[in-house]
This record gives sequence, C-alpha cells and structure tokens, in this order.
Amino acid sequence: MSGKLRIGIIGCGDFLRLRAADLLSSRQVEVKLLYSPVNSANAERYAEIFGAKAADSPEAIINDPEIDVVCVFVPPFVRKEYVLAAAKAGKQIVATKPLAADLSDAREMTEAVEQAGVRCGVIYRRTNNPVIEAYKEIFSGGEFGKLALYKQDWLHHYPTWNRWATDPQKNGGPFMDAMLHNLNAARYLMGRRVVGRAFFSDDHTHSLACDDTQFLKVDFEQGASAHLFITWAAELAVYDSAKNDREHIDQCFMVTDQGWLFRNEIREGKAVITATRNGLEKDFPVIPFEETFFDRYAKEIKNRDILPADLPDIREAYEDLRILLEN
Repeated sequence: MSGKLRIGIIGCGDFLRLRAADLLSSRQVEVKLLYSPVNSANAERYAEIFGAKAADSPEAIINDPEIDVVCVFVPPFVRKEYVLAAAKAGKQIVATKPLAADLSDAREMTEAVEQAGVRCGVIYRRTNNPVIEAYKEIFSGGEFGKLALYKQDWLHHYPTWNRWATDPQKNGGPFMDAMLHNLNAARYLMGRRVVGRAFFSDDHTHSLACDDTQFLKVDFEQGASAHLFITWAAELAVYDSAKNDREHIDQCFMVTDQGWLFRNEIREGKAVITATRNGLEKDFPVIPFEETFFDRYAKEIKNRDILPADLPDIREAYEDLRILLEN
C-alpha cells in the first residue's frame, strides 16, 4: 500500500459520529464510500461531510478494488456477514466492541479473518486512550510492582432509545454493552493469563429483557484479579438520547503487589495518574498521542503490517467474549 489508505464505512450511526473528527483530520486515510443498512440519508449526509460517496450496497464497498480498509460500524448482531465478506475479499477490517452478540459468531469471524491473513482491529475504550497506555508503561517498568487488583464500577442510565442494547439475543445487557471495555483494559494491563472467573447478574429496578446489574470477577496468574461492576438500575440523567449522552459515574482504582494505589484524574484540563503508598505520592503526567488514531493505524498497517498497540485484534476481542460468556 502507498499513499493514503482508502476507507469504506458500513454503518453510519452514533459510532461514526464519535469517530468523524479523527477521520476528517487524518492525513493518512481517506473515506471513499459509505453505506448505511438502516438509513440511506445518514450515508448521504456523511458522504457530504467527508467528500465521499454513498454506496448502494455493502458489496459495492467490499468488492471495490480501491478500498483498502472496511470499517464495520454496525451493531454486533448484524456484524458477522460484513466481516466475513470483507475478510474473503482480502480487506483490512476495523470493527467495534462487542465483536458479536454470541460466542459462535465471534469464533466464526475470528477464524475467517485469521484464515484470510488480514488484520481486523476492534475498537475499545482503550483505543486512542493515552491514560491506559501510560498505565501500561508504568506497570511494565516494574518500579511499583505488578498490577494485582483492577477495580472498576460503572453506573449510567440504560439506553432507552436503543432496544437492541437491552436484548440478550442481540447484545446481552450492560456488561456486553459497556463493561466489556474494562475487561479488555484489565487484561491488557495485567499482561497475564486468565485462570478463573465468576459472573453475577441481577435485576433490581427495570422490567428489561436483560438484567440491569452485572458483576464479573476475573482471576489472573500470580494471584491477581479484576473486579468489574456495572449497573443500569439507577435512574440517572439522559442529556441527549440522539447522541447516547447520559450521566456516567466511573469509579476506578488499581493496586500493585507492592501496595501502591493508582488512580487517575483531570487536573487543569490534563490527565494525571497518581500513585500513593504509606503517605508517599507520585504523579505521572499523561502525554497525549501526537497523531490521530487513524494516522497511527495507517502507518502501522502500511509500514509494518501490524495494528497499533491500543487497537486490540479480533482474537483478543473473541477472548473477551469467551471469558464473559463461556460456561
């Protein structure tokens, strides 16, 4: 590949809205075609924004010889057919989490991508997140010991505007919808094999198709663990349902095997990580990425045929689902 990577996008909903600024400011990629399975007007609107064209079908994108990368920005329960077709066509692929609505579809996609010899990256919360990369560098350095406990609680209103997110057959509930981000982050920061798990699910408030509160404890080698809790039970604020903008409470800390407590916060508009132990305190400034995510992605794919470190591959995304769903 030479020059800009040419991108075709399948799915023109809220996720594309969140990534549009990165795509527009990128010097390494160019959006060429867009297709929306549910709203052709969205594809037309984004085509105008990107200076691209709206495609008549997903096949028009997947089979276009000028398209280098297919971005599959659709919900998990309709993603498989597009990923399989893109892999068969030899395209690089970028998808979103959760990889699939069930383990069978996730396995089928993973095997197809690996057999085709293409790269499929899956965007998570840690993608383009310099805070997580800063934590990774700290724990890899060894000065403060190994990460022993990752603890994170998330509270937010359930997606009243999105029925598939609460459908166990299409998404699976709050953990699949959101907390999977932090399972992936915990595995990345631990850097050790998972050796056990325990999952709990309850319904406290709402008459949803899925439970509104879920908890996963994941055990890692060398006695480490992650405790991941999420609830939709509280009636928190919904600011803008069209943009999935809702009140969000995030409580997170990490502890190393040397007893250091790690937390991060925003100070004067900048992210800072703080380590404390026995009254001692040390701050670590978080350095923002110098380039957009899509610029970094394009350089790694074109020059080294690998994915950026902050973009999990499809096998990693499959493992997240296996840990959560496999009995």
